[in-house]
Amino acid sequence: MARVAEKPLERIGGKKKLSAMELKFMEVIWAHPEGISSEEIYQQFPQARGTKSTILYNISEKGYVENRQEGLHHIYTPLVTRLEYEQALICQELEKSFGSGSFEHLVAAFCGKEKLTKKQAERVQELLDAIKEEP
Repeated sequence: MARVAEKPLERIGGKKKLSAMELKFMEVIWAHPEGISSEEIYQQFPQARGTKSTILYNISEKGYVENRQEGLHHIYTPLVTRLEYEQALICQELEKSFGSGSFEHLVAAFCGKEKLTKKQAERVQELLDAIKEEP
């Protein structure tokens, strides 16, 4: 059965979940998929420079961005899209709540069942396939 996320957090390098503040920084970085300088990021947040540096360091250490130095500045480029991150969080929550990250288990739980029959699972898969095919 189809998984909710193609790359759950453990599959995208075992990355840890971002904190609320790290997520705000990542939103700025995601808005610049070609990369954004540390100075441009610093201008967007009121925290002390050291705090901002620490947040960017933590995001980099978690593996969500590539950090390269150009002159006096660091350039941060996202390694994971926002969609991939959100899908991974959903999958992680499914696994925590239902013991599996499969869409099949989510549908079964939603319908008050422990699991779907083979025929029901096939129908769900057909629906997912049809949705994927549409633009």
